[in-house]
Formats: sequence, C-alpha cells, structure tokens
Amino acid sequence: MLCSALESRAGLSRRGWALTSRQEIHPDEFEEVGELLRWLAARAHDTHLRGDGAVGVGFLRFHEDEVPEALTVEGGEVVAFGRPE
Repeated sequence: MLCSALESRAGLSRRGWALTSRQEIHPDEFEEVGELLRWLAARAHDTHLRGDGAVGVGFLRFHEDEVPEALTVEGGEVVAFGRPE
C-alpha cells in the first residue's frame, strides 16, 4: 500500500468511517481487489445505495489515464467502464 487513512465521521451528520487508500496493483490481482470491494459493498450503509441498488466503491485510474473511472458493485459484480471486471 502506498498510503492509507482511516477517519472517524463521529462528529458529522452521517456517522461512520471514511477509508481512503492508494495502491498500485497489477491487473492479475484485480480479482482479489474485487473480492474486497464486494465485501465492503455488502456492508455499506443504506445511504450509500444508489436508486438502482448499486454501491459506489471507488475509482480506477491507469497511469496513462488523466481521469479515473468510477467503480461500483452492481448485483454482486464490480463494474467499471460500464462492464463487469
């Protein structure tokens, strides 16, 4: 892990925790990261659910990309770029 921070949201209107992590991973390890994202999404508070039932879980940005792509968990699958990963 290059960096990570866990912050309590106890003093805010939406209590809980906020986790920010940055890690460089090889595409061969995407499935293991997907397992973690699915686990986190299954435990997300209802306030994180979108109208279609998906949960936003982060962003993916390759070195050559200037703008990251949003990652969601939809129906138990991690979705980026509009397709399951």
